[in-house]
Amino acid sequence: MTRNQLVKIAISSSAIASCLFAVPSFAQESRWISDVLYVPMRKGPSNQHTILHRGLKSGTRLSLIQSEENWSQVKLENGDIGWVPNQYLAEEPIAALKLDSAAQKAQRSDERYQQAAAQLKVLKDENESLKKQLSNAEQGSSALSSELNQIKQISANAIDLNDNYQQLAKDHQLLQTELDVAQAENERLKKEDSQTWFMYGAAAVALGVLITLIVPAIRPRRRHSEWG
Repeated sequence: MTRNQLVKIAISSSAIASCLFAVPSFAQESRWISDVLYVPMRKGPSNQHTILHRGLKSGTRLSLIQSEENWSQVKLENGDIGWVPNQYLAEEPIAALKLDSAAQKAQRSDERYQQAAAQLKVLKDENESLKKQLSNAEQGSSALSSELNQIKQISANAIDLNDNYQQLAKDHQLLQTELDVAQAENERLKKEDSQTWFMYGAAAVALGVLITLIVPAIRPRRRHSEWG
């Protein structure tokens, strides 16, 4: 048996299987021209009907209107309706369409990957910038904490100075009070001393006057005989 005979038997078997398993259908399902270069579309479901389209290219998408024993009525995307043999129809796209679809999906996936990589780079750059800002903020916070501690120390010293000042003010007030008391006592003593010396002077004057009055009285008088 030659190779051509085997091919013919395989094609005949495929046609017979298509006839056996063909089920009439009126749903708007999709069909594709199988891996054959061109398939004619006729006006009716036989080779005797007029050809409406001389060749539908492999991979052409069709909308299934109804299916009979060996033929199916289909609708093109431009709206033309006709009949094609079932043996040239496939329920799935041909390998070339699948490959093209897979390539398109891969291209879209690559584009999404490139976009994601670009976004990731932007996010990494933003992350690095945020890390630097955080480091600067931490350094600034440390400096502020140090300044705050210095301010607290200065405030504590100021409070101590204020307390010392208040205590010194109290001590000064006490000393001033004691000084005022001492000055008042000194003035009093000065007045008393002046009065004492005045009294002494008055007494001395009185004594002098008294002596002046008494001494002549007690001096002996001369007798007249003594005078003669």
